[in-house]
Amino acid sequence: MSFRSKTIIGIALIEVVLLVILVFSAMRFLSQSNEQQLLQRVTTTSQMLAIVAEKPLIKNNIKDLEVLANQFLIVEDLAYIRIANNGEDLVCMGDKTLLERAMSVDSNLNTTNDGVFDTRVPIGDSGAYIDMGFRTDAISAMLKQARQSIISIAIIEVILVAFFSYILGSYLTQGLTRLTKAANTVCRNGPGFQLNEHSKDELGDVARAFDAMSTKLEQSYGSLQQARAEAEQACESKGRFLASMSHEIRTPMNGVLGVLNVLEETKLTRDQRKLITTATDSGHFLLSVINDILDFTRMESNTLILDNSRFDFRRCVESVVDSFMPLAKNNDLILHCYIPSQVPARVRGDENRIKQILHNLIGNAIKFTKQGSVSIKIDSRSLDDEKVELICSVTDTGIGIKASALDYLFEEFTMVDQSYSRIHEGSGLGLAICKRLTQMMDGHMEVSSEPDVGSTFSFSITLELADELLGDVNPIRIKATPLDPNTRILVAEDNRANQLVIKSMFSHAGLNLDLVENGNQAVEQVQKYQYDLIFMDISMPEMDGMEACKAIRALDDPHSANIPIIALTAHALTGDKEKFLEVGMNDYLSKPVRLSQLIEKINLFLNSEDEKCADKEVFSATDIVDESSLSASDDRNKVNNEEITVNEELVDEEILQQMIQDTSADVLPLLIDHYVEESKQRIETLNTAFIEKNAEVIEFESHTLGSSSLALGNRVLSDLARKIERLCLEGHPEQVFDYHQELIELAQHSFEAIIHRKTLGFTQTAE
Repeated sequence: MSFRSKTIIGIALIEVVLLVILVFSAMRFLSQSNEQQLLQRVTTTSQMLAIVAEKPLIKNNIKDLEVLANQFLIVEDLAYIRIANNGEDLVCMGDKTLLERAMSVDSNLNTTNDGVFDTRVPIGDSGAYIDMGFRTDAISAMLKQARQSIISIAIIEVILVAFFSYILGSYLTQGLTRLTKAANTVCRNGPGFQLNEHSKDELGDVARAFDAMSTKLEQSYGSLQQARAEAEQACESKGRFLASMSHEIRTPMNGVLGVLNVLEETKLTRDQRKLITTATDSGHFLLSVINDILDFTRMESNTLILDNSRFDFRRCVESVVDSFMPLAKNNDLILHCYIPSQVPARVRGDENRIKQILHNLIGNAIKFTKQGSVSIKIDSRSLDDEKVELICSVTDTGIGIKASALDYLFEEFTMVDQSYSRIHEGSGLGLAICKRLTQMMDGHMEVSSEPDVGSTFSFSITLELADELLGDVNPIRIKATPLDPNTRILVAEDNRANQLVIKSMFSHAGLNLDLVENGNQAVEQVQKYQYDLIFMDISMPEMDGMEACKAIRALDDPHSANIPIIALTAHALTGDKEKFLEVGMNDYLSKPVRLSQLIEKINLFLNSEDEKCADKEVFSATDIVDESSLSASDDRNKVNNEEITVNEELVDEEILQQMIQDTSADVLPLLIDHYVEESKQRIETLNTAFIEKNAEVIEFESHTLGSSSLALGNRVLSDLARKIERLCLEGHPEQVFDYHQELIELAQHSFEAIIHRKTLGFTQTAE
């Protein structure tokens, strides 16, 4: 509501309240004054008649009484006169209707209901009396007219007050409106705008104060802009200088380090080798300081850009921990690393910057830990189907940090104890850079510590999932208890290609298994045989995995109620794990399933509690290295050097190398043949379903296609199939049908690419 409206309404309300009080008081005064006049006239007239009628009444002269009554009837508003003696009417003059009604004496106007004020006065002491009635119509009419006139005058007054209030409000708000526009102009264009108001009232004073403020702000703003420009120029110059000098220093330093490395290979005395080692260490330290300064300079100038490429997060952590293994051994420290299987592997982000954060935190932990252990723990939290929050904590048993130092620990050029920094070198930029990097990745970093007990540095980052899997390939290899070849395992999987893959994996691990194609067959097998473990696909014909799990748990056999059941799913969407556990499943694995994941689950559910504890203790730096990853890289380089090239977008070489590791190079071509043959039939079924617009068939077949294609390296085809499946699940069939031709064409190219890759051959790598 505007100020003008508030002014009008406020004044009008005050005026209305005052007028209501005035009208009420005036009407009450008029009513009371007329009532007093009426009572005075009634009393005077009745008393006068009583006095003059006393003698004729004593003489019983009725005729004289009638004459007196007629003479008094000429009094204004007198309606009737009755003279009675001992209850007998002697004279009745006036309105007969009023004389015939029952007489009720009135005391004031409020008791007058019939428009006549009735009164009774005695005549002497003889018992005679006079009844008289005075009409009140004139008084009522006068009061009504007065009321109407007063209300009309009040309404006119309210209108006039509102009008003049409007004029006053317009005058007041005109100045305020100019002030508002001037303030908006200053906000939009900066200070300096002038009102130039010449009025002598208070609004003029406010306007002149505004002009003075605007002028002063303009002067200050100009000074600030100049100072800011100079500061930015100085900062930019500093950044260019640091970048240039860092580059100029780093180039000859690399040459110096190269020469030192060459000298180390020559024949040296012990003292000479010691000097060379000291020089090399100092050179590497200087390079690390230069790199920190470069990163800090880029962050200060907002020129540091993060990469957003696909990488294996689990392997990223593994490589960093592996690089610290020799240092941990030399310091007699135990280096633990634990990455649960549900932590995704395929993500998008800046792998090198994540490694930089891990290097800094793990390096600091080892540097400040004289004895004990350093533990790295990774966890994940799904944000949605496209993003995941990764949480990493590095815990050591080192010297710890005082509580007073935690407040400034992440500031630039800061170390916990400057005296201690003389023993352990450092620029004081590492933690500040790490914190800024986590913030750039939509995360944060925090620390908790206790002196002489240890510290825990934790950070979280948000990354995009490279595909729609929540739990993916390459869990960290751990030493496990040897598997019992007599272990009886049941696998329910409807996809033939996936059946071959799983069967090859178990064969590679020296285990036997029974395969079924749907939930009904799984329930029948459980009724016939006792299994130690069941791997259950979720999406199957006739009876899906969740219904089959319910049926198995409902069997009378006590063994069936406790047998571990692990879900195999290509969904792994948010909330699916809870659904699986709710129907009685013990755990889940996301497709494509890897041999190490299968072995991990078998060890988890079939080994004794002591064995589980023993496995957990083996999570150390010596066990975390996966040598096959290195050989797989060599194999990929070998393939890439061939004259015949493979479409790397359609065929994921890392998945194929992992499949070789999980099965064998001899089995993989057979798996590819079965996959292509079955998938072509599935594409024909999908083509028919698209033509018939059968969304239910499209959902089922695209689910299976997405699972099998990812298992054999056709990642792009898997992504599209899962996108189609997700649209079906979300109830968007019209959008699904738009992908018909794209799916058919992509499938054809993907099959050609995987067959072409098969012709290049596969090489078994050493474990």
